[in-house]
Amino acid sequence: MKNDSRDAPGKSEIAKFLDKRIYELSHRKSQRDIAREIGFANDNVVTMLKSGRTKVPLSRVVSIARTLETDARQLFILALMQDGHEKDRAAFEEIVGESVSANEKEIIVALRKVSNGTDPKISVVLRKILRALFGDMGGKKQDDDAE
Repeated sequence: MKNDSRDAPGKSEIAKFLDKRIYELSHRKSQRDIAREIGFANDNVVTMLKSGRTKVPLSRVVSIARTLETDARQLFILALMQDGHEKDRAAFEEIVGESVSANEKEIIVALRKVSNGTDPKISVVLRKILRALFGDMGGKKQDDDAE
């Protein structure tokens, strides 16, 4: 059985995230493709990033997020924390705001449109509808019916 380095102890959260995301995209993009899309001349940089041997440069967060089809804001928070600033996570998240992806923004825009610009409170029924639409998409099961 192959050793899965994505869960290696001592590996930074961003390195684990990058390793997992690159693995998830491996059926569509090679590591060489990813390196080129980000703008790295050397494919080995991607290996070093996902192993944690090299830190993610803040200047590359947007291109990395775009290439890996992930949320740049959340990746930026992980990049800020890569120097061992886990205790500062709440401050980072407060400064950059709650992480909302581009797809989530589209859902918010649609919700505002169908609610005529109101701010509808989420109800038990709406939570059930959302669960029916999205199902369990690998997330942690929560008791969404409790209000």
